[in-house]
Amino acid sequence: MLTVLLKCSYEYRPSDDGQLVLLNVESRAHVLHAFVNTEYIGSVHGSHDGPGNIILNMNISLKEGQNTISLLSVMVGSPDSDAHMERRSFGIRKVSIQQGQQPLHLLNNELWGYQVGLYGEGKRIYTQEEASSVEWTEINNLTYHPLTWYKTTFAAPVGNDAVALNLTSMGKGEVWVNGESIGRYWVSFKAPSGQPSQSLYHVPQHFLKPTDNLLVLVEEIGGNPLEITVNTVSITTVCGNVNELSSPALHTQGKDPEVRLRCQRGKHISAIEFASYGNPAGDCTTFSTGSCHAALSESVVKQACIGKRGCSIPVSPAKFGGDPCPGIQKSLLVVASCR
Repeated sequence: MLTVLLKCSYEYRPSDDGQLVLLNVESRAHVLHAFVNTEYIGSVHGSHDGPGNIILNMNISLKEGQNTISLLSVMVGSPDSDAHMERRSFGIRKVSIQQGQQPLHLLNNELWGYQVGLYGEGKRIYTQEEASSVEWTEINNLTYHPLTWYKTTFAAPVGNDAVALNLTSMGKGEVWVNGESIGRYWVSFKAPSGQPSQSLYHVPQHFLKPTDNLLVLVEEIGGNPLEITVNTVSITTVCGNVNELSSPALHTQGKDPEVRLRCQRGKHISAIEFASYGNPAGDCTTFSTGSCHAALSESVVKQACIGKRGCSIPVSPAKFGGDPCPGIQKSLLVVASCR
């Protein structure tokens, strides 16, 4: 996530009729947060199918004399290849203020200062060493403040099951465990179903200690950190579906593509629920054999995988006793149980 903070000073002379002051910002970033005299006034973000620019229009309150306008521009990511990349531009394009019916005052040519990244990122306050270098306030009466850092500690769950943070109560931001980022989250941005596209965020076991794990979040738009939970996830089923024309892994160039299965630590493949080399129908949740199916599919997969934590099976007719249906593009679909 790339963040750029822009600041400028604006001298305000109030009119006698108490006309409203309108702040207008046009940007080609993904998210924009606006502040006036360090007070948060609002945000706007784009969408996948929306126009390439976002616009913030807000009535603001100014004090007589000098006022500071701060704009935090956020990019979640940008294309790394395409035609005419040199012509692409991102970030804030136009900033203006209008007071009632007075002429538009364009701020583009004012003296702006900028800072790349957040102060907390630069100070690395998400690490054990630097978290104590800043002052933290205990949460009493929770208010949903945007752009707030939160810190707590937690004990790791007992056992070998995968560990995940449930961030359903949060909005948008980034999270660190013991100084290691586990990624960005945007729980408040809903899928077409109305639910978050993701609410559980995996914490690798090697990030964790038995106790006193440091959890730090920077929340952009507001959330309730008191409702974050540490969950364990038991993976009981693994699946692979690979076409014979799929590209093999980089370190296996020259070999046939293969299905790779792997159970989480402490478990092994106990059963093969489904295996078909040919043109199986469906996916990892709903599956059936198609018009082309190698009779040896299940026995070959069982021999390669049962009792092991992980296994790999080449997607090749030679592995399954020959081509069961020449001229038809084939794939291998395997669904296995872990215990």
